[in-house]
Parts: sequence; structure tokens; C-alpha cells
Amino acid sequence: MKNNFTVDNNTFASNPGNAKLDKWVWFRHHKIAVGSLVLLLVCSILATVVIDTVYLFVIVVAVIINLYYWTNKKEHFLSGHSNGGIVVGTHPTLVAVNGDLSKGYGYFPVIKITKRNSLKNVRIGDRIPTVALYTASSDEFLSHWINFNPIPLSYATDDPKVIELAMQSYPNEQWEQLEKHLLKLEKPYKVGLYQVGKEDSSWNELSNDSINVLDSLVLEQGHEGINLTKIVISVVVFLAVLKALEFFV
Repeated sequence: MKNNFTVDNNTFASNPGNAKLDKWVWFRHHKIAVGSLVLLLVCSILATVVIDTVYLFVIVVAVIINLYYWTNKKEHFLSGHSNGGIVVGTHPTLVAVNGDLSKGYGYFPVIKITKRNSLKNVRIGDRIPTVALYTASSDEFLSHWINFNPIPLSYATDDPKVIELAMQSYPNEQWEQLEKHLLKLEKPYKVGLYQVGKEDSSWNELSNDSINVLDSLVLEQGHEGINLTKIVISVVVFLAVLKALEFFV
């Protein structure tokens, strides 16, 4: 049993990623985000040394943010649910992954389409392994998760054995189901979270309010989570302004 710090220890993936995160591989796909984290740490150290030791608290904040970020990514690929994805678009690169938002009871099929511009040398129809974490609603009585975030396994490792092992873990039925549901989605495909298979699933048993919670995520596509880069840039600009003010005080 894994003791996670950023992932719920009370839930378990039926097909866990069990992949070790290679930070250099992750950096190649997230240069801006990782670079922003490093910039925040460096600027906080400079602010403490050059401006005033009172900014030591910024170093503490920067260290905490960095630790949380890397711990979360590590636990994502170790404990997240591994599932197959299909490339459904290029320029930009779009990857479709099917999932079940069930918390253990019922069947709530969805397809998540994400934009993965750093995924190179792929063609439409290519199959790739992904690993996802699931997001719970603030309503603890909701019978399903409200979102999931499948990330290509190649973002975490270059090891072909790990990639192949993940691909072998997906049954043919999973690929057939994904391809079947994709045929029912409107083209050209767009980034978002889509309910599928409503006729033969537990979606029919839910109230309209519950369904709208999920549908609203499609309308908010591209705005998931906190924009880490903007936060880091804001902090760096704030420190730069403080330094500039020294010349006028």
C-alpha cells in the first residue's frame, strides 16, 4: 500500500500506472512550467540575498511549491489509473481517452480529449498509454467523479519496456469501446470532457442537475486547475517591483 501525499489514499486504481517519473523527460514536455518553478526559487533566493532577509519566507514558499509539484507528478504516474488513448488530431495534437467516472457503483462512461502539443512524431489513429487522476465534486454525495486528467505515459518515461507493459495491460474491448464512442462525437474533435453511452449506462439514472455538473466542464475546457506559470510570473514581477522601489525610497 502506497502512502501518497497529494493523491487520495482511500481510492485505488484498477490498473495503476506503476511508472517511475523521470524528471528530465517531464521537463522536455513542460519547459515553461518547470522553468517557472526554477525561476521562482532562484528569484526568491536573490531577493533574500540582495534585497532583504525578510524575503526568506518567499524561499520557503518556493520550496514548498516545488516539492508539492514534483511529488504530485510522481504520485500521478505511480498511483493513477492507466488507460489507452488514441491520437485524434494533429496541429494541434489531440488525444482521446475513455474513462469510467464511477466511484465503485454504477457505470459512468466518458471521453476526455486533451491537447498535447509536445507529443511529437504521432499520427491520427496512433494508440498511446496514459495515466490519469480523478477529480471529486465538492458535493460528497455525488455518485461519480466529475473529471479525470489522462497524461501520456511518455511524458514520464522514455523506457520502451514500461510503455509496452502499459499497452499490454489494455484489453481489446477497451480500444473497441473508445473507437465506438468516438464515432458518435462531433468532428472536428475539440478539447473537452464528454458523456458517452448514456443509453446503456448509469447516466440515465441521474438527475439533470448531476448531469449539468459534468457538462459544465466541457464549456470550461482549457481552464482546468491553477495556472502555475502565471502565479510564478506574478511573484517574480512583484519581487522585481520591490527591488525597483528601492531606488525611490
